[in-house]
Amino acid sequence: MNRRYRPRGLYLWLALLTFLAVFAATAGARETLASRTRAARQTLAATTPTIRTITVSAAWNDARNVLSYDNNAIANTSIVPPATIDAITGQLRAAFNRAPVSLTPTGTDWSSITTPFTPVNGDLPGTGGTAVKIEVTERQPFGPQMRLLSGRFPVATPVPSAGAGIGKPGAKRRAATLQVVMTRQTAAALGLHAGSAFVIPGSEQASTGTVAQVTVLITGIVVPVDPDSSFWGTDPGVLAADLQFQGSSPYWAAGVMAGPDEADELQSYFSSPNLRMEWVFPLDVSSLDSQQVQPLSDALGKIGTQTAALSGPIAPLAATLTISSSTWFALNTFIATAQSADTLLWLLYVSLTVAGLAVLLLAARMVVRRRSAEITVIRARGGSLWQIAVGTGRDAALRCVPAAVIAAVLAILVVPVAGSAQGAGSAGGWWPPLAVTAAAILGPALIAAWQHRLPRHRIAAPRPQRAGTRLVMEAALVAASVAGIVVFRDQGVQAGSGVNFYTSSAPILVAIPAVIVVLRLYPLVLRGLLRAAARSSRAPAFLGLARASRTAALAPALPAFALVLALTVAAFAGMVRDAVINGEVAASWHMAGADATVTSSYTAQSFTILPAAARAVASVPGVTHTAEVVNEFWTTTAGSQVNVLAVDPASYAELVARTPGFPQVPAGLLATPGKAGAPQPVLVSPQAAALLGTPGQGSGAVTLSTRQASLQPVRVRVAGVIASTPALPSGGAFVIMPLTAIKSAITPPEPIPVNEMLLTGGSIDRARLTAVLQHALPGGVAAFRSDVLSGLTSGPLQHGAFTLFSLAVVVAAILGLAVMLLELALGAAEREATLARLATMGLGEGQRAWVVALEVLPAVIAAAVAAWACALALPRVLAPDLDLSVFTRSSVAVKLAADAASFAVPLAGLGVLTAVALGIEIRSGRRREASSLRIGG
Repeated sequence: MNRRYRPRGLYLWLALLTFLAVFAATAGARETLASRTRAARQTLAATTPTIRTITVSAAWNDARNVLSYDNNAIANTSIVPPATIDAITGQLRAAFNRAPVSLTPTGTDWSSITTPFTPVNGDLPGTGGTAVKIEVTERQPFGPQMRLLSGRFPVATPVPSAGAGIGKPGAKRRAATLQVVMTRQTAAALGLHAGSAFVIPGSEQASTGTVAQVTVLITGIVVPVDPDSSFWGTDPGVLAADLQFQGSSPYWAAGVMAGPDEADELQSYFSSPNLRMEWVFPLDVSSLDSQQVQPLSDALGKIGTQTAALSGPIAPLAATLTISSSTWFALNTFIATAQSADTLLWLLYVSLTVAGLAVLLLAARMVVRRRSAEITVIRARGGSLWQIAVGTGRDAALRCVPAAVIAAVLAILVVPVAGSAQGAGSAGGWWPPLAVTAAAILGPALIAAWQHRLPRHRIAAPRPQRAGTRLVMEAALVAASVAGIVVFRDQGVQAGSGVNFYTSSAPILVAIPAVIVVLRLYPLVLRGLLRAAARSSRAPAFLGLARASRTAALAPALPAFALVLALTVAAFAGMVRDAVINGEVAASWHMAGADATVTSSYTAQSFTILPAAARAVASVPGVTHTAEVVNEFWTTTAGSQVNVLAVDPASYAELVARTPGFPQVPAGLLATPGKAGAPQPVLVSPQAAALLGTPGQGSGAVTLSTRQASLQPVRVRVAGVIASTPALPSGGAFVIMPLTAIKSAITPPEPIPVNEMLLTGGSIDRARLTAVLQHALPGGVAAFRSDVLSGLTSGPLQHGAFTLFSLAVVVAAILGLAVMLLELALGAAEREATLARLATMGLGEGQRAWVVALEVLPAVIAAAVAAWACALALPRVLAPDLDLSVFTRSSVAVKLAADAASFAVPLAGLGVLTAVALGIEIRSGRRREASSLRIGG
């Protein structure tokens, strides 16, 4: 038996297919996991350090009251002692720093007590009379976060008696003094230095009702060691003074820091209900992998909803603490995006796995056919079906198991990922490689046992009965496919609800009816072609079609299904890639509005594009169209604000015509009214139309006015509604009017304050434009659409998906070639004998090659027609439930549609594969024809 069942060379092809299938399945899953890990880390790295923290906050007054009412109250409950603050920090860290949550080293944790912004008494030297509001914060640890430039760090001063420092002129009592440090930026903005002092009001004295005045002494000027850390980023006012414009009177908002030993003084001087306490614990997400994202999100959500775990004397304080983490929101956003991407990846992954299994079964069928004579002899000599199955499966296992192991190890080495390999669950895990290996081993065993399960001489079932059975099976398959498609349309693959293999197989479900219909029509078409060839004098055409008709009678459903599915997956991957690329381009236009936009820089106080500067910008090489815009907020008589976009109608309409995705601007509707005093026709957005009225509804004129006293109000009437426009791509309530409608209100009249310029052109010279702005338009900056597009295409999640798309196309090509070669191999023996006889009859080598080609090409063309039908149907089935905007990271809808290019590439690939397979078959056939005759074929 060992000789009869020893591994043969034909198993090497089965082992090679197993190797390729296992490698593709394992590498694809690991690449998904690796790209997901990169995306998670880059998503979190793009957030500020303030986001990557767990923040615990409490009202100081609540914490103090809890300590006061507690039976085991800590001494001196008029304040929250520093020791209590440190104890809370330690217990919170111990509670939070448990897997899957990982905190950075202890030295990065910090706590604070901060006062509300309080007006400074009098003016400060560098403010020019502008009011100043100061917040005082005490933070621990203090020294490691900053570097001293001048002066010294603050130290605690004795707290004066209750009557001290009430601010009365001539008072002899010792005043309340608090030593602080200030950053260099704040000191420069306020005109202060080490040794400067100012006075701010403290808390109100309960006994007298007077407000104590606190002298704030600046003992040192510091700079941050890490300005981007959460220590400085949580409250930007501490890092640098900021000029606020809320209300009619601007003021400077700044922060100063007391030393860690001054917590008692700070609470005594500013013991108001608005005093707030905070503990910040930075998260360590540097080694986060995609498997840990969901557990970390769940853990942070649980932390935010539960009461803090405090014990001992400070346990009552737990009820006053509020815990939050902005990382939870960032993680949930990433999870939703990743799960939407999984919907698409699962469709490709399941389809490729099924196609691979079909090819392996086809290879197993070839193995059994090649060993059919031997197995028949064994069966005739008394061998049982179990012996045949075990022997055939063992021969396959001896080759396929090592091939699968080598492929899995190679995939692990080629695509390293963080975390365990089992974590590739979002893209399939280990079940596809195991399914492939099982199919390679069990396929030959089961097929061999099935084909030899009955005695050699058996009564064949009547033909009508076999036809009826086939019809029932086909009807059942079509019904199941339609039901699956309906389910997919109704529920889709819901993000976060796991994987539904039935609905994830939508490409397969579309392919099944197409293959059944083609297999039904294929013999009919071939018979018609054969009749036509019989009337001609070309023997190769008749012989090739005759052999193709004979093969068609065997109904080769498995090869056709595998080939159609491979083509469909390749076409689908191309459609998705094209849709995402087109979506990214559309999103870049909707985000940028034009190829380049010239606006004022953030620091520019006043900005106007004069005509000379506009001409210089328009002359930059590569600029084809320009439009000048006045973009300002104007107010209606009812007090509603609208964005007024004043443009030259002709040039703006011409520019809009060359910006995809925006409705055209009818410049004729913006014509200046001929009658003096008549309202100016304008175009408005739907939001603005709700405020100003819509055309055709009897809407009257509305007066718009601006804050600039140099410009006259404008009476307008709505002439049309336009959904969006490049001058304001973000949308909103906007009004488009001609530049000529804006008039100066002073004499001599001033030029219209153009503050934006739109440019189009496929190859704008960026360096030249930058130089022009520096010379002719100081304070102006240019934003380029190409930068926006580059940002959209550089996402790691998209990169990983595109890598898998490319892998899907390569795998589909390999599967297609394998199907072609296996289909040729299944009929190789009979074909060789036929060609050898034709050679002895005088048929030339070229004519014999035509016989082979015409035998194979009809089946390939039929598969191409079925794949074309699937490619047309797939977008209609899948588009409503696939959200491709997750790859463009924008709100612009991404349309999935069938296009010629997406199917032309797989079709061209099929042509190449067919040529390669035929070339291999014809060349190998030359060497076997003579030997076939000698054998006695």
